[in-house]
Amino acid sequence: MFSVYRTNEAQGPLRAAWEQAGSALRKAILQATHEVDQLLYNQPHEQGESRCGHVRILFPPPLRIFFEVEHDKRLVTILRSWAFRAREDRDGRWE
Repeated sequence: MFSVYRTNEAQGPLRAAWEQAGSALRKAILQATHEVDQLLYNQPHEQGESRCGHVRILFPPPLRIFFEVEHDKRLVTILRSWAFRAREDRDGRWE
């Protein structure tokens, strides 16, 4: 199990998207954030795609999350998170 740490700076773009979002997008952001927490808590090194160094990126719609895993400290640091403008499908889910 890993601890997940988010700085205010890393959350800034996501917070801005939340403030401008309608109710459907806000619901999607909450669901994706919960999903991210579960994925990174259990097996962060197997999530998303690798990037430069120890950085990885995860794509749970409608979010993008850059994170770094420190195995020895059992710590995941969210480096940046933001919502992208996706489209809503017929069932009210964001693709």
